[in-house]
Amino acid sequence: MAYRILTSDPSLTAALRRIAGEQLSAAIAETKRPVAEADEAIHNIRKHCKKLRGLYRLMRSGFPDYAAENAAARDAARMSSSLRDAGVLLKTFDALLADTDPGPYAPLRAALGGQTREALAPEEIEMALKQQRKALKAIRKRSSHWSLKGDTGDILMTGLSKTWRRAAEDMETARVGADAEAFHDWRKRVKYHWYHSRLLQGFWPRPIRAHRDQIKALSELLGKYQDLSVFLDRLDREDLPDTAEDLRRRALARRDTLAYESRSLAAPLFEGGAETLPREWSKHWKR
Repeated sequence: MAYRILTSDPSLTAALRRIAGEQLSAAIAETKRPVAEADEAIHNIRKHCKKLRGLYRLMRSGFPDYAAENAAARDAARMSSSLRDAGVLLKTFDALLADTDPGPYAPLRAALGGQTREALAPEEIEMALKQQRKALKAIRKRSSHWSLKGDTGDILMTGLSKTWRRAAEDMETARVGADAEAFHDWRKRVKYHWYHSRLLQGFWPRPIRAHRDQIKALSELLGKYQDLSVFLDRLDREDLPDTAEDLRRRALARRDTLAYESRSLAAPLFEGGAETLPREWSKHWKR
């Protein structure tokens, strides 16, 4: 079923339980995939956990179990993160050399690769996924008892406003300086707002859908910026071949371009003040 609150949901609590159950069941199913498909499975598990945490954030003001369950979903996602990190690093490496002969850079790529998923024993991968499956099942079992407290409109307004306001604040911080941490914080807020747009689009589909698509594009730009920041941090921490300096220059130039593109795309989205969007959207779910 679509990742959204439906007008047919009996209550906001029912929507919370339904959507959480769908995301958790999908994540659990991914943990059962063959080891040969672990890369895709791990990517999908992390995606479902992020969508789960986005759901929590939208309803956090009326969700007494928010802090504990948010931490549980975060920890469950991290259980397989070490199996993914090297792969992301190498994808960034390859993208930077897309129009260049990769031959001279082969020693650098091998040094950066470190312990990739392929270097791990199948038993290690299976164990990590098994532990993750157990944690996800525990969350799903608890989800049937979750209950929200408070007025539905107030809960949605508070969750939407808080994340959108923080995204606007983080955009301003990122606009002033190209600090990697500022962009990382901005990306997290934008990603959660994208999830909120998807959850709420059933109330006012066409305008929210258009906004959702723009926010998704912004989130993807900021995601690429983050990947390059992690890549640069790795270059700075390792004793690497001489070709690393050339890759470093390429990564910095590409990251600067992404920063400019992100700010340009975001500027019209945040016009009118941080409270304008939540107020406009709330008119439609109240109907």
